Amino acid sequence: MKNFTRVLGVVLILTAVTLFFWQDIREVFTDRLNNKIIEGFVNDDDDIKVNALEKFITGVKPSDKAGINIKDDMVGILKIESANIFEPVYYGPLTEEKLRNGVGLLEETDNLDMQNIPIAGHRVEGAGIRFNYIDKARVGDTIEFITRDGVRKYKIYDMYEVSPTDVDVLDQHEGDPQILTLITCEDYNPDTLLFEKRLIVQAEIIDKG
Repeated sequence: MKNFTRVLGVVLILTAVTLFFWQDIREVFTDRLNNKIIEGFVNDDDDIKVNALEKFITGVKPSDKAGINIKDDMVGILKIESANIFEPVYYGPLTEEKLRNGVGLLEETDNLDMQNIPIAGHRVEGAGIRFNYIDKARVGDTIEFITRDGVRKYKIYDMYEVSPTDVDVLDQHEGDPQILTLITCEDYNPDTLLFEKRLIVQAEIIDKG
């Protein structure tokens, strides 16, 4: 009986420690998996294997048994050093699966030749992954968009909030310089369990790579 009590006590302590540090553990595993995905993209790999522990902790949803298909699904890598953002970017249409795996373009027809390229991502509370720290960015900061054709650089010129129904931020203005429009949730309401605003970060291209 004493041995059982001791084992139970150890299990309870380990469970409590895991729960206390869960977001830190999730952040570490997500960073490691992101690095694997990014390295695979740079090396022109077809897919990235994801083991059961990585799936459980990060919430990543592989596209099939082979893993995450980066050859067909991944358009590039988004890097915002000032906001500690280094995320895989997936082609649209945007799905919950892609939001779990990184950030993504909105529609299936969205592409890198658009004047206004929209990229959406989740904010994961308590963990420094996806767009969680995007509000640390500031006007004037640089965004790097690493594609298969090179590295494009953009300078942030505006950050503001809109309602979820305000889609004017996605308008295309042919003839104007290319911009990125980054979109994430903002202003969580615990009563409705909904995010009532969207945070918009817009950046204009300064180097086509």
